[in-house]
Amino acid sequence: MKYIVIIIAILGLCFAACKNEEKKSFSKEISEVEGIYVKTVRVEKYTEESDISVMGIIMSESEAKPSFKTGGIIQRTYVKEGDMVRKGQLLAILKMDEINAQVRQAEEGLAKAERDMKRVQNLYTDSVATLEQYQNATTGYEVAGRTTEIARFNQNYSKVYAPISGKIVKQMMRTGEITGPGTPVFAIMGIGNKDWVIKTGLIDRDWARIGLNDKVKVEMDAYPGKIYDAYISNKSSVGSNASGTFDVDIKFRNQPVNLAAGLTANTFISTNSKESFSVIPIEALVKSDGNTAYAYTIVEGKAKKIVLKIAKLLGDKVAVSQGLDGIEEVVTIGSMYLEEGDKINFQK
Repeated sequence: MKYIVIIIAILGLCFAACKNEEKKSFSKEISEVEGIYVKTVRVEKYTEESDISVMGIIMSESEAKPSFKTGGIIQRTYVKEGDMVRKGQLLAILKMDEINAQVRQAEEGLAKAERDMKRVQNLYTDSVATLEQYQNATTGYEVAGRTTEIARFNQNYSKVYAPISGKIVKQMMRTGEITGPGTPVFAIMGIGNKDWVIKTGLIDRDWARIGLNDKVKVEMDAYPGKIYDAYISNKSSVGSNASGTFDVDIKFRNQPVNLAAGLTANTFISTNSKESFSVIPIEALVKSDGNTAYAYTIVEGKAKKIVLKIAKLLGDKVAVSQGLDGIEEVVTIGSMYLEEGDKINFQK
């Protein structure tokens, strides 16, 4: 009896093993026949909006930092920070003792050179002085004249005048301080209606879409609910190293009565150019490297790898500029497990 039980157990194990082998063989056959299960989605079309939205900063286009032509001690400053000034207004003056002395010294040297030249000229006329002596005296007179002109010029520019109309936003030098040539004494910012400009930066693709005089709508937090008309007044030809954007200037056609440097503005630039892209879910991408990505489509029941150029991200989707011409569907679910030429079973 004991041997009969053992024989039955052995036969049962053999039967189970045969069943498992048959099942494995059947699964392998099904896989080879039906392929890998995937899901696809249709490629969509996306047309970029004609308006470009970007934030800008209100700045003054007119700025100046007047300084003295010569160095010296500041005798007096006539304005202070916060004062309004008009173009040509006297702002500061140096102590003139040293400068006036230099002018008198130059003028006396000129008078002496003139006397010397006339005396040598008379001697040359009487054939007592040589031509060389006469020429040297003439040259000395001309040099003295140029020296006098320089001294008088420096004397005139020992005063600082406002080169533009505006507001004194900073005073760098004060009465009694020693200043050098070209050292700014004040910083002036123009605040007239024509001085204000909105500074903003655009990425290269948006920069290429805009043109001078393109219409712009401006909204400001300082004036909620109001929209102001503006236009593109300038677009830089050099990109910013720090931000990687290109500077763009926007000017108002009608602007608020009161503006200040540093105010923020939301700008909406209208362009005539519209770009169209093909759009696919981001899950369809199996690999990406910068702006280049890879995905799969189905050709004659087999997986085909395609190379894509990414234009921009749109949430859970991506806009593709190249690579989807003539392709209607891409693989989403199961794309990570595909290789070129795999036989697939897909469901839309």
